[in-house]
Amino acid sequence: MSSLRSLVVVTLVVPLLSLGHPATGAAQALRPDAQSRLWDAAIAGDTAAITSALNDGARVDSLDLRQSRNGRRALNWAALNNHVPAIRLLLARGAGIQLTNLTGFTPLHHAAEVGASEAAMALLAAGADPTWPNDAGQSPAEVAAAHGHGDLADALAAAASRVKPAPKQP
Repeated sequence: MSSLRSLVVVTLVVPLLSLGHPATGAAQALRPDAQSRLWDAAIAGDTAAITSALNDGARVDSLDLRQSRNGRRALNWAALNNHVPAIRLLLARGAGIQLTNLTGFTPLHHAAEVGASEAAMALLAAGADPTWPNDAGQSPAEVAAAHGHGDLADALAAAASRVKPAPKQP
């Protein structure tokens, strides 16, 4: 009977002890770190939470591998979810507009992938390069076309046609 009592104490009482200390156990799970809060806020488009997470030390360009093995940065998440105010805020706070994930997707590629036209236009207006290839050699327009977003593909191709090639080095 004493082994059953020990089992009850270990399984029921010990976890409760960690609830009283904010840095351990279940209490830690209730207070995600600033970095996770930033990514979650970018996914949701919550600009107040983005600001809070950044003010609490989250790195604006850190790569999130929690939900995608290829990773996404906060700006990629905001673009993927078509959250224009979040895109503008992240850019204002220093997010790299051309930074890629592990497969070379920029935020513009992610917007193109899901047909997030408003996000794509906001990124273009902020200086995103519509000619930038991902690791498979696809431009954002090609990604949009491959995913059935013809109107966006056309708009991105038109934007790419207006990009002046970089001058050749002597």
